[in-house]
Amino acid sequence: MAERQPAERAGEPESGLLRVGLLQTAPVFGRVDDNLADVVKLHDGLGSADLSFAAELSATGYGFSPFGPSSMLAADDPRLTALASRGVGIGFAEPHPAGLPWNSYLFTDPVTGTRSLQHKLHPVSYAPWNEHLLFRPGDTLRTAAVDGTTIATMICNDLWHPAVPWLASRAGAEVLVIPVASVESDDPDRIKRTWRLLLEHTAVLLQCYVVFVNRAGTDGGRRFWGGSRVLGPDGGVLAFLGDEPGSAVADLDLTALRRLRAEVPLLTEARTDFVAAALSGGYFPAEVTVPGAAAASPAVPGPAP
Repeated sequence: MAERQPAERAGEPESGLLRVGLLQTAPVFGRVDDNLADVVKLHDGLGSADLSFAAELSATGYGFSPFGPSSMLAADDPRLTALASRGVGIGFAEPHPAGLPWNSYLFTDPVTGTRSLQHKLHPVSYAPWNEHLLFRPGDTLRTAAVDGTTIATMICNDLWHPAVPWLASRAGAEVLVIPVASVESDDPDRIKRTWRLLLEHTAVLLQCYVVFVNRAGTDGGRRFWGGSRVLGPDGGVLAFLGDEPGSAVADLDLTALRRLRAEVPLLTEARTDFVAAALSGGYFPAEVTVPGAAAASPAVPGPAP
């Protein structure tokens, strides 16, 4: 475990360092035991880390096709819980009794046993993914108190919906874990640049650490580009992997993060009353008025509700 400093006041989270690992594997659709063995191998060679994270669907692979019973895992499957108990985050297809499975991600605080299970909120609805035909959407964004900090998981496309990371940060998340399965597509440089901008924007604007874990290799006839990395709240890269399977570690300075949030309170100054009024008035209103607020400049014109 990374070294910890005592909390300054009773009841506060521990300050100090959190050491996280990246586990970038090349899973194959349906080969669950082999995929899990690859995660274990990388984790065992990682060295000291408090938590380590593999990619979206790293246990089951990504085949761009429906999941059969042998390709799905219950959240309490012994193979998953054995990994999670060691502080390893893993992605998998989780069966649901009503039909389509969840796209799920699980990790556990190895010290306290606190478990975090997140279901993907926004299955991708366009080709080649067509996840709306493969997965049911989750309906809850969870944060987990883990190892002296608060962590939230956003699975791939969830980060492309800005309200999701913002809500996680408003709920106290200091570390955002982003497991993905991103392919090169017809323009590899464009998708890599887009992800870089998204990750840097999220880290800087929300003053948080971002742990981005993509997968490598080929699956379902598509090539995945890797590029897993850890970013600090200034957008700087603390650890980086290329396009092949591998692992890396980064130390997250939670003390410095909390100092930054105290000195530049972007999150606490957010006008949640304005957001609530906007949502209650319908999407894209022409004008939003917050009850009791002082008169302001005219709103930017928009379509009628």
